[in-house]
Amino acid sequence: MSGAVETLFLPFASGDIDPPAEGARWAFLNAAASVAPLDDAFRAALVCEQGFRPQFLALERAGYQAFPDLDTSGERFAGCLVIAGKHKVENHAMIARAARMATPDGIVAVCGDKTLGIASLRKWVADRAEIAGSLAKHHATVFWFPAPQADAFADTETAPALADGRFETAPGMFSSAKPDPGSVLLAGHFDHRIAGAVGDFGCGWGYLSAHVLERGRPESLALYEAHYPSLKAAERNLAALSGAVPVSTHWWDLTSEPVARQFDWVVMNPPFHSGRASEPDIGKAFIATASKALKPGGRLLMVANRKLPYEQALASGFRRVEEKTVSDGYKVIEAMR
Repeated sequence: MSGAVETLFLPFASGDIDPPAEGARWAFLNAAASVAPLDDAFRAALVCEQGFRPQFLALERAGYQAFPDLDTSGERFAGCLVIAGKHKVENHAMIARAARMATPDGIVAVCGDKTLGIASLRKWVADRAEIAGSLAKHHATVFWFPAPQADAFADTETAPALADGRFETAPGMFSSAKPDPGSVLLAGHFDHRIAGAVGDFGCGWGYLSAHVLERGRPESLALYEAHYPSLKAAERNLAALSGAVPVSTHWWDLTSEPVARQFDWVVMNPPFHSGRASEPDIGKAFIATASKALKPGGRLLMVANRKLPYEQALASGFRRVEEKTVSDGYKVIEAMR
């Protein structure tokens, strides 16, 4: 994303777009901190939305005003910045929202990596609004347009979808169309043994937690997730299932923020990608965090890609590790602390 962040601010440096006027507020969707330092007044004008916890924390450390979800009811912004991601439908929804958030004729600037389809995104916008300019650098492209007077993006898909016929999801969430095969395999191992205080690490939109509630005997259930929209969807998806079981949700970066030891069981399908690259260190960090969060004798039940090298991390944090099954490229592991 760093190339896109730096490219996004080029039109302001070149004079193609005027910087925010004194006292003006600009929204910044899917925000990220600029590597090149911004003028203090410019940074102060930005109201940032970033639902991915690690990037949100980086924004706060860099001195930006950041929120996981901007409540824009009743407010229009002088301009709006958007960093496009890898999900086309999510990008469409962000740009449509940005155009509605900006005052009429306020500038909307969109930037994205060339490898993630920014050219086709620019064409999609050009069919609905007049592109005022474009620049390319750092393997990314930024384009901008004045927010249309009318809602030119009314045809944009925004309604949530249903996965497995009952779970609310949305583009940008992990496995939003249907449950991930690894999670399905793992949930097949849930039974009445999963009892006491249970944690779901990297809960996504709540698939594993739903099956813990339906098949286990939890006395409490705590959900941890770095993607804020997924966590809020999980809250809605579990509302009708929890019954008398207390369910708590935590917007959390499990790779950097510690969790107090409290659990009898932890279930998880840890992420192993950062962007398009495989990052097994993310899963290793989840394993280490789970070990520290479990009571002595507590158990971890997890699923992972069969080829991922988690054995050493598991041996370091647990006194007994058992591979329960291997199927369709996944392995289910139970480990006792």
